Amino acid sequence: MKKFFGIIGGLAISAFGVVAFVLPNDILVGGATGLGRVAYYYAGMPISATIAAVNIVMFIIGLAIMGKKFAATIVVSTFAYPLLIDFYGRIPGITNLTDDKMIAAIFGGVLLGAGIGFVIRLGASTGGTDIPPIILNYKFGIPVGITMYAIDFAVLLTQVPFAKMEDILLGILMTMICSIVINKVMMAGSGDTQVMVISNEFDKIQDKLNEMIIGVTVLYGRTGYLGKDQEVLMCIVPGRELNRVKEAIQLIDPKAFMTISSIREVSGLGFSFGRRNVKKLRQERKAEM
Repeated sequence: MKKFFGIIGGLAISAFGVVAFVLPNDILVGGATGLGRVAYYYAGMPISATIAAVNIVMFIIGLAIMGKKFAATIVVSTFAYPLLIDFYGRIPGITNLTDDKMIAAIFGGVLLGAGIGFVIRLGASTGGTDIPPIILNYKFGIPVGITMYAIDFAVLLTQVPFAKMEDILLGILMTMICSIVINKVMMAGSGDTQVMVISNEFDKIQDKLNEMIIGVTVLYGRTGYLGKDQEVLMCIVPGRELNRVKEAIQLIDPKAFMTISSIREVSGLGFSFGRRNVKKLRQERKAEM
């Protein structure tokens, strides 16, 4: 339930940014919302309807490539996001928060990035054109923010024929801000995360992490008070995997002692080689199952 409400909260933040700042000021926007603007201009189709259609198509693609578990996380976004767009659009005065397009572009980019980044950090997706970057990140390790920026920029180009030059430039600025915020929210200001685990269910947790293809180092320590020998698990986890690892550990041992620390850089043969091959190993294990 916490994850569900977290996803809804992230979607609500993004939808608010779109309705309150982006659409009223005619700022070009990427993703499914940008495609919605194109459909509205040429065919008069409601933006929320286009977003819903794009989300459904991307949902099918995500299901085919990433599997049922990932698709389940998109179900909420597929239907909730266009509904939130429509809901905010019915609130009086929400479109009159500012007439300054620069302020609108900045706040729109920040809110969009914060909402999308928060949802992706929970292991879900806002649906629509946010799904291809996640697939590319999973398959090839390409940063989500970079691919998302490329797709959004392409969608921006489709709106050029009916947009002013000022709106185009503000749209590019907003997209850049959105991409930066997404990466900051996902990674919490750093690259990977170090997780240290102490638990009496040491063996089960280690087996589970190995099953998830999460690299684990076993350290041997001793408790300070009782002087009891105690194994300590250490693993380096990408930002997007952190929530999944925490949930797996807490399911085995709700009382497990964990410390989670942000780290600036990780390098070396053991880490770099493993990171490049982890996706291949996961695919092989999935095929065996």
